Amino acid sequence: MNKYYFIFLIWLLPGYFLFQGAYQVLINNGLNNTYTSGESYVAEVIDFDVKQIAAQTNGYVEIRFDTAEGERIQKRLALSVQMAQVIMQSELIPIRYLEESNSPVVLLPTFDLQRSVVKVNMAVTGFGFLVTLLVAFFASRFAFRKIRDGEERLEIENIDDYKIMSDAR
Repeated sequence: MNKYYFIFLIWLLPGYFLFQGAYQVLINNGLNNTYTSGESYVAEVIDFDVKQIAAQTNGYVEIRFDTAEGERIQKRLALSVQMAQVIMQSELIPIRYLEESNSPVVLLPTFDLQRSVVKVNMAVTGFGFLVTLLVAFFASRFAFRKIRDGEERLEIENIDDYKIMSDAR
């Protein structure tokens, strides 16, 4: 098997970015759907934690609320440090809830920030998709050329008459 066939694995990168972009679009649609069509509740903060590991800071908030049907729902939501700062001192948080949405719970104080983060993620994955698509295209052209024409054979020839003496005693 020709080693240039392995270059075609680069097409996995645009596929990955396409998958991530589609995921971000689903999250964005879920956020908007929950915000516009969801029911408003006030959730009680049960647990809240922000962790800093090396240069990364993230956390979570655990909320509990009762729906109009009398069902008690408890959710743990991951938070970035920017979102955690908005709700850090809150004991009660206004939320929107839509069970059948991709994002069933939307924290109203952090909605604009969350939506802007998702839009930035969509832009970054879109840019990554385009760049890796371009790289994969040119890499595939290179691989097709090498597979079709074969590798260039280099022949090294000694052109000087100088003889190296190994036993010069």
